[in-house]
Amino acid sequence: MQNIVICGDVGERKLTKTIIKACEMNGGVMVCDGGKVYETCEEPRFFIVTDICEMSCRGIVVLGENVGKLKLSEDVTVIIEGENVRGLEILKEQGCKNVVTCSMNRRATLSMSGIYPEKVASLQRGLKTLDGGVIEPCEFVIKSCGDEIYPIMAAGAVMILSDGEVREKYCC
Repeated sequence: MQNIVICGDVGERKLTKTIIKACEMNGGVMVCDGGKVYETCEEPRFFIVTDICEMSCRGIVVLGENVGKLKLSEDVTVIIEGENVRGLEILKEQGCKNVVTCSMNRRATLSMSGIYPEKVASLQRGLKTLDGGVIEPCEFVIKSCGDEIYPIMAAGAVMILSDGEVREKYCC
């Protein structure tokens, strides 16, 4: 089961909802969210925990806009919006090495090269997957009914990090 932690997503929680929906559509998910635990199938592929600030096992940490103090192990890969200055400062302080930035900025790890008629994500540089493989720079379609760019890109990043395959990803 793939571990995913979502931190700092407050308000409408579009980031959390988008990632849960993507995981649900790509193998099923067990979610521990605000004291509630539920799963979407008998043998879910993903395990999502929200709003914790420490992760000492291998997995993915997705940071929202309002991230606070974090303690992360070396085995985690962090997904963060490229314009989240405070979050990037926290990661720098911790010495995080596996960081995937998502933004419309051309320096981001993952960007969008098209949003109409379909959302096309652009991986700008090689990316190490959780199983040790490498995905070379490429483009792939993200099927999504959402309109918030960062949650869609973050969900796409979770999917390619998890399975190492660049193919059409379903996030909604």
